[in-house]
Amino acid sequence: MKKILIVAPYCSIPKEPYFNRFLFLAELLSNKFNVTLITSDFRHFDKTHRAYVASNKFKLILLHEPGYKKNVSIQRVLSHKVFTNNFDAWVNNSDNFNFDLVYSAAPLLQTNIILSELKERVHFKLVVDVQDIWPEAISSAVPILSSVPNYFIPFYKKANKVYSSADGLVAVSKTYLERALFVNKKAKSEVVYIGSDFELINNSISYEKDENKFILVYLGTLSFSYDVETVIRAVNKCHQNGFPVELHIFGGGPFEMKLKNISSENIIFHGFKELSHIYSFMKSADVAVNALTSSAKQSVTNKLSDFMSIGIPILNSQNNSEVLELLDDVDHENYIAGNIESAYEKIVLLYKNKNELKFQPNSKFNRSNEYKKITKLIDGLLNDN
Repeated sequence: MKKILIVAPYCSIPKEPYFNRFLFLAELLSNKFNVTLITSDFRHFDKTHRAYVASNKFKLILLHEPGYKKNVSIQRVLSHKVFTNNFDAWVNNSDNFNFDLVYSAAPLLQTNIILSELKERVHFKLVVDVQDIWPEAISSAVPILSSVPNYFIPFYKKANKVYSSADGLVAVSKTYLERALFVNKKAKSEVVYIGSDFELINNSISYEKDENKFILVYLGTLSFSYDVETVIRAVNKCHQNGFPVELHIFGGGPFEMKLKNISSENIIFHGFKELSHIYSFMKSADVAVNALTSSAKQSVTNKLSDFMSIGIPILNSQNNSEVLELLDDVDHENYIAGNIESAYEKIVLLYKNKNELKFQPNSKFNRSNEYKKITKLIDGLLNDN
């Protein structure tokens, strides 16, 4: 049986609220391969440390890092440095590393640099799964960098080295795959959206809906790239003008307290909840909120994958061309990021048309089907001599 190592520093592990891409892959691939999953002992989504949890289907390795409180901080840089040092020591230990293929998330960049250097000495196939484009994504947190040519931004050459060293490239969007293929056109490649667990969605029972309320739902991080404040202020205006609109927020982040301080009583913060609970709530809501700032570089995100999987109508500020194309298949309204009046007008329009809004799930986001493309790519690489 071939041995596969999955490297995913931000991965969820069994029994945690979010069942993410790499945990799903670890379980899927373990049906055919001997799988080891490496991740951090620090949980990125709620900034806590985790204890080891056994997995029956694959081997789990938790590497230590001290953690951080803010996503954009020196503390995070130092924390990742500890993780990558521990990762470097682990993979360069000949007793540990005997894998036929490594499937690695990007970012982090440095773990992939370590793998690309190891690959020069040890024979194995490397597949890089592009989750976000660095350093381009830095400009979401530091907008002034959006006008700086990429080759002047730190880590640009490192990113090119990561992409060019891969035998296979998988990406969560066409946008990201095109960036990686720009420096490595020889790699086997696939676009596989982050997607969702359709079985979990189908088994999640909708809550009883209050027909007197118009329910918006936001899922994810409360931080730099996300235009949640604009939506909150627009919903506040709806409340002031007598529209029965509620905004329910699942998740958290460094802007949470600031956003709570400007929120009226019809904005409810739920924190982190089990995914089945979130799916049940979304199935009984009216509209999901895909709110990103104008400088955000994201394309098809985790939250958008969940929205498209459920098929819920969407209030959107994202102007990425790939996202706009996907939104053609679902009821939606686009507002201008940062513009409270625009968001308010679109929310009111959705409210007035609520009886015409339809749920339209998109099968392209069904992990059980779409992730078979990854298995096929891996099979092809392992069978290459």
